[in-house]
Amino acid sequence: MPTETHENPAPETIERVVREGQLDGAIVTCLAACEVEYDGRSGGYLGPGDRLVVAKPDGTLLVHRPSGHQPVNWMPGGATIKVEEDGGSALLYARRSNPNEYLRVYLHEPHLLTRFDADDTATYQERGTEAEMHEYIEQNPETAIEDGFRVVEHERESVYGYIDFFGKDAEGRPVVVEVKRRQATLNNVDQLKRYMGLYRESNPDVRGILVAPSASDRVQRALRDDGLEFVELSEFAVETRESSEKTLSDFL
Repeated sequence: MPTETHENPAPETIERVVREGQLDGAIVTCLAACEVEYDGRSGGYLGPGDRLVVAKPDGTLLVHRPSGHQPVNWMPGGATIKVEEDGGSALLYARRSNPNEYLRVYLHEPHLLTRFDADDTATYQERGTEAEMHEYIEQNPETAIEDGFRVVEHERESVYGYIDFFGKDAEGRPVVVEVKRRQATLNNVDQLKRYMGLYRESNPDVRGILVAPSASDRVQRALRDDGLEFVELSEFAVETRESSEKTLSDFL
């Protein structure tokens, strides 16, 4: 896996490394003080700051701040990435024709430039999916929901869609279980209420349980107000987007 590193690279060095990287299928990164401009469906500008710039061989260009896992600006794959000299500095830009848009990164002070001929053909295998939550509940109903709970039917069809689980508790009361992969929301509460409406008129003892990795105090209060319950499966929690991070839409 060949690599190439340059400290405080000149504009012509950046141009060569990026050009050759795009041709050879290599990843090029640059740690630099830079400014960013976007022109396309609208316009945007990001002032000077120290950032990590990544040019991928598929035409993806990413600009990362020192914190957060999302890029602050980016151009998706399929763009043409090039470098030009602009007033003695390197201008790294990506252009797409459909839609017609530019992302320009002015590398005022490039500190470190690297080229990495990466080889990655592994297939990503996601864990902790909603299907895995269903499997866990089906195989461990008492551990996942409560002592004495048993599953009667998985994915029971209804006029409002498929109910994830229909079961019975230790006292034989029917239980409607709705499972969510992410943090529970008020929309999820409304969905469970619709399912409950199918059973409450004929059986007022029916219970409704919303299962998710987490739920805010507001969501749990809404559940209690409607006589519903919440079960937390925190082991299925995933990292959520940091509130301070922005998407391209935010930037525009």
